Amino acid sequence: MKASTVISSCDKLKPNDYSYEQKREWLDKIESDIRIFAGLYSEEKPSLEFINDDNPELFLDKNEINIYVYFIISMIDLSDLEYSLYNNSSTFFNDAFNTWKRSWRMKHKPNCNTKTTF
Repeated sequence: MKASTVISSCDKLKPNDYSYEQKREWLDKIESDIRIFAGLYSEEKPSLEFINDDNPELFLDKNEINIYVYFIISMIDLSDLEYSLYNNSSTFFNDAFNTWKRSWRMKHKPNCNTKTTF
């Protein structure tokens, strides 16, 4: 899934006057958080080189687009000083993001080379 796909989905759901570049900054923030979290449960270091691409491929697939969209919508609400809307949209984001994190941890448990000695 590409960054432009997420931003256009967000614009369809919540029309706004923020620039593509501003929404891209917000998207880069949550994408970095996602990659760093996923890297905690992987032997590979997370790559943050996507920030330099104009339209990068995002870490999550289209089934988790709501995580990105809810985050951008919550940032729009916060920037517009719409605090009650921000509370709602950030709750949707936090629920979706925490659900994904639990699922990721279950699927990518770290290898623990521990020996039990008695």
